[in-house]
Amino acid sequence: MNIITKSPEQTKKIAENFAKKLKGGEIIGLTGPLGSGKTVFVQGLAKGLKIKEKITSPSFVLMKFYKTNKKAVKQLIHLDAWRLNSPQDLEQLGITELLTEDNVIVIEWIEKVEKFFKNKSLIIIKFTLGQQEKTRKISIKNKKV
Repeated sequence: MNIITKSPEQTKKIAENFAKKLKGGEIIGLTGPLGSGKTVFVQGLAKGLKIKEKITSPSFVLMKFYKTNKKAVKQLIHLDAWRLNSPQDLEQLGITELLTEDNVIVIEWIEKVEKFFKNKSLIIIKFTLGQQEKTRKISIKNKKV
């Protein structure tokens, strides 16, 4: 599925609607250049999961945890893989224990750690900058690693 958005607000709304379909246990990988809307998308996901906290990039802390107000999804885990050196770094962060049916895990810069999720299904969301300043193309696909 491909979607064109023309503002951060549209990107958030797409993500908010997408979040309403999440059942828990999903691993969502975000890919795209710096400033392409990855964290904005996570902000929309959080709104769709009824999270009240402000969502910011986990670039410096690597991983942030947000409790939801939904029954099926208890927690949104937001991870930034930009500073990781290898997929094995995820193991040191304890990601294996977090792969449960009541968590949704969102990983920015998934391409750096995708091999860690061998034999898992991922939802890959690719962000591409458009010709106009705030235009983004968002491509969503399911992928088995």
